[in-house]
Amino acid sequence: MDTSLSTFKKSLILSIFQKKLLFRILTTTFVLYMTTNVQADEGLWLFNNLPYKYLETKYAFKPSQRWIDRIMRSSVRLNTGGSGSFVSNAGLVITNHHVGASVLQKLSSSTNNYYENGFYARTHDKEIRATGLEINQLISIEDVTEKVEAKVELHMSSAH
Repeated sequence: MDTSLSTFKKSLILSIFQKKLLFRILTTTFVLYMTTNVQADEGLWLFNNLPYKYLETKYAFKPSQRWIDRIMRSSVRLNTGGSGSFVSNAGLVITNHHVGASVLQKLSSSTNNYYENGFYARTHDKEIRATGLEINQLISIEDVTEKVEAKVELHMSSAH
């Protein structure tokens, strides 16, 4: 009986290993495929200064002010040193792994290594709170150049 149980455990472990390996191969293949077909466009486009003519000419896309405001307000900055976006009206944020790494490490324990293994909450009440994490939402953009220049006086020294 011990022999069959041991064989069962080994086959189960091998099966889990094979599944993880297959998942990694498929994920890597998908990422490589997607990145080889993607080309970056030029420039950083602020939401208050989009190149409307360029977008319409090159992409046949004419964003409405409602669309721009919605996209802008989905932009967030995390106090861990990165950016992200709201992807739900419940506050779910997507960001890069390295941006959330410190939070994942803080939430991990000796039994649950979220940094290495990840975490999936099947229901909202099973989610883990990221205590200490601050997220700042972009509400508006204002060019304050004229206001600042109006306050600068000739006798002021330049900042060093």
